[in-house]
Amino acid sequence: MAFLRSFAGFVLLFLAVPAMAQTPQRVVTLNLCLDQMALRLAAPGQLVGVSYLSQDPHLSVLADRAAALAPVRDSVESILVLRPDLVILGADSHAPLKRLLRGAGVRLLELPWATSIEEAVTVIDQMAVALGREETGRRLIADMREKQRRLTWAGASLGTAIYLEANRGTSGKGSLMDELLRLSGYRNLAAELGIGSFGRVSLEAVLAGQPNLLVLDGTANESPARATEFVGHHALLALAGTAKLASVPTRYSICAGPDTFEVMRLLAEARR
Repeated sequence: MAFLRSFAGFVLLFLAVPAMAQTPQRVVTLNLCLDQMALRLAAPGQLVGVSYLSQDPHLSVLADRAAALAPVRDSVESILVLRPDLVILGADSHAPLKRLLRGAGVRLLELPWATSIEEAVTVIDQMAVALGREETGRRLIADMREKQRRLTWAGASLGTAIYLEANRGTSGKGSLMDELLRLSGYRNLAAELGIGSFGRVSLEAVLAGQPNLLVLDGTANESPARATEFVGHHALLALAGTAKLASVPTRYSICAGPDTFEVMRLLAEARR
């Protein structure tokens, strides 16, 4: 009987090993937006490398945290040197790199690019499960839900708004900014002009549209260039007498996720 109990215990221990081994100990992320999620979800020491873009404070809200980790580029050498047991990267990119990593026996988690709050919630949930950090993921999602509830505009429409960036860029129908403008009480002028997720808009179209809110990257002209001078054009600034102005640094709007709500907070401040 004692032998059977010992044997049963050995079998249970053996069966438990794969489950424990599935929790990755050395994780690398290879996408700016996935980096931002992993930096919040991973256990101390679990994340060993992130994309080099995450160390750029103009693009990354968590650049200070990312600076403590190895910067990774799109090369198999820069990844394998970190001895990862899980690499998290975009589902629609890096096909040759994925083949090489699989050939080296590295486990991959491919996640889609999130273009909305709900898609970001789904990605966070999937990543949290893969990292063995489900409770941390639930807390992060709950915090996002609460911020969305608190910051969503419940009144009548505040009119139109348009987001403007370098090279006459804007965000139209189906983009993250489109969703954030709508949640904040505005109709997206770019969407009404028939512009898709990402496109370009002329200065004349903006002036003719007479938006109630201009959303600009306030850091765009820190180093002025012809590519960025559009967002500080005197004709746009002339709208300031009739339109409100919101300054939203790109690092808060580039990724759907926890930082999304800083955009909504800045839009709420602008309507006061």
